[in-house]
Amino acid sequence: MPTRRITRSPVKVTGTVPDGQEFESTLEEDFFVLLRFNRLVASFEAQPVTIEWRDAAKKIRTYTPDVLVRYKTELAECAKWPPLLCEVKPDLNDTTESPRRRKPPRTENESENELKWKAAERYAVKHGWEFKVFRESDIRTSYLDNARFLLRYLERRSNTKYEADLLAILAERGSMTLATWAEAASHSSEERALVFPTCYRLIASQQVNVDLSNVLTLDSIVKESTDA
Repeated sequence: MPTRRITRSPVKVTGTVPDGQEFESTLEEDFFVLLRFNRLVASFEAQPVTIEWRDAAKKIRTYTPDVLVRYKTELAECAKWPPLLCEVKPDLNDTTESPRRRKPPRTENESENELKWKAAERYAVKHGWEFKVFRESDIRTSYLDNARFLLRYLERRSNTKYEADLLAILAERGSMTLATWAEAASHSSEERALVFPTCYRLIASQQVNVDLSNVLTLDSIVKESTDA
């Protein structure tokens, strides 16, 4: 259960993602998109713990990190990863423009942040976790744009009719563009429109390989998964 209640505010964007987790900024919302899209993430919890820390005047204060992430320990690639306690923050250089950035930007006391985060690191180590700060430039990338687009195909029920054919085409012919791949599995433009959602679901679930660090287009190269 969250340790701090998120309330509506006239100066902050708040809301709830489909699994019920609440966010209190568009940057947190974007970070939650990445967590929902990440196949290694088992679960995440917003506002998970409240930590005491001492400020420069030695006064005891409290701090609540943004989210606790737990990984799928049944997967070999992340079996040994400890839970990750996360703080989400704008970039230190707050002069860049973003259509999702709150205006006016919130001011930050970086010296206080360092004290809070040191306390969070100690708390995380004590509980067998790790602590990490994620900045806006880590979150708002082309990968986020792709994750936001593909997430709809990952989280909703879809027609699996074309999956076997699409995977067989890649296995037989090798790498090709997304457009060529969809065309190879269809016999008309009408059918191709039905094939594309399956293509996107296979990409989203990483049953095929696509470089998602670049914006996904019809010219993106699709490869057979090395894990297949």
